[in-house]
Amino acid sequence: MIQTTRLIVFHAIKYRESDLLVYAYTCLHGRQSYLLRKARTVGKHNTAARIFPLSILDAEIYYKSGAAIQYIKSLQPAADLSGIRSDLHKSGMALFLGEILYKSIKEEETNLPLYHFLVESIQALNDMEYGVANFHLHFLAQYCARLGYAPFPNYDSEQKPLFDMAKGMFVARDSVSDFLFSQGDSQLLSRLSALQVSEAANLPLNGTQRHQFVTSMIHYLHYHLGFSLDIKSPEVLRQLFQ
Repeated sequence: MIQTTRLIVFHAIKYRESDLLVYAYTCLHGRQSYLLRKARTVGKHNTAARIFPLSILDAEIYYKSGAAIQYIKSLQPAADLSGIRSDLHKSGMALFLGEILYKSIKEEETNLPLYHFLVESIQALNDMEYGVANFHLHFLAQYCARLGYAPFPNYDSEQKPLFDMAKGMFVARDSVSDFLFSQGDSQLLSRLSALQVSEAANLPLNGTQRHQFVTSMIHYLHYHLGFSLDIKSPEVLRQLFQ
């Protein structure tokens, strides 16, 4: 049957001569894999340009329950994301976030709170006028919270300055654990968990601090998801925002 759905693109790869395999998140069915035929043909029927990391699309789908791959009948942009497409730093950010989502979300089921969080985050990135370099840090903290891994809000710079990812809370400096964040990453996680994205944009961080925090948060996701994410794109962000 044909369904109309809105989807968020995580990743797309070339398939055969002119087709695309599109991995996306939908409001109806969670994560889905799609085949878009003749997406890379020359002329007015070329739809590949509409498909990029974090693009939001309205699509007609030939939907079959339980199928590993669904087929796209047609699609159109559902949001003006020219702010991402025209900005090298934002498009690099979208590439990183798309990879995080592509490798961490596996569930093929409706999760409207997560879906709406992703749409709102994408729109926020598109509309940002400053502070883009900190966007992914705030996103990672909030994304983990949406997945159920929010840190217990017991941070104390003197008594409990270290975050233990296994316990999901902040612990004393003399705690013994193989799963502790550094003191700097712990403090930053506590702050980002309580800030709005516009407030996080103003945090005075350097490239080394950002990269270290991203590394810690990827480890945190890995620990709770139970599988390695093998994220390749942090180095892209490190070069863009160094």
